[in-house]
Amino acid sequence: MKTAEKGQSATQARGRERRQQLIESARFLLESHAMDALSLADIAANAGIPTGSAYHFFPNVTAVYQALGERFSDELDAELSKPYRVSAEDGWLSIIDESIDRAHRFYKASGAYRQLIIGARVPADIKLSDRLNDEVIGQILINAINDHFYLPEIPRANEIFFHVVEIIDLFFTLSVLRNDEITEHMSIEAGRASKAYLLTYFPSVLTPRDKPSSKQVPQGV
Repeated sequence: MKTAEKGQSATQARGRERRQQLIESARFLLESHAMDALSLADIAANAGIPTGSAYHFFPNVTAVYQALGERFSDELDAELSKPYRVSAEDGWLSIIDESIDRAHRFYKASGAYRQLIIGARVPADIKLSDRLNDEVIGQILINAINDHFYLPEIPRANEIFFHVVEIIDLFFTLSVLRNDEITEHMSIEAGRASKAYLLTYFPSVLTPRDKPSSKQVPQGV
């Protein structure tokens, strides 16, 4: 590799590192500060990066929050995509219960994510991005159920499961607005409401598979 190319590669690597430092700084500060009380200068100072340099990566503080929101989506998707241990006796709705419990624990571990995604001051762009990721989560739930049970192929299944995620988010958001946290009671209520909705489309008992299947239900079935 030529010297100029090596220098360019090193510069790009430093740029990526600084960008990640700014995102992590925002995450750290949101644990103890209101998001509308922070500026890009605050985030840069906490990261040990000159404010002028920070503008090379983000035009404003909202852009940092959007990048942090993308990280949240990736981490939550990974958590919900982990294998579910389900028996025929547990039934397919236990996957919904487990997914809610995972999301609850995920939010509980991060005040920054609670504030950024389901808080009272979430910017519109971040809300829209989160809604788009809720479609991904809906498909994750379809795939998880279909790994263990024969899920009937019905029209608009992906839309139905998107609505399920929205129902859960609503109860989580209400709990944070009222209690500054997701309470156990509201987590249980989220399960009741989302399962009741699903049971208007699917039977309460589904035929279990003999073993987990990697087959995925295509979107839009």
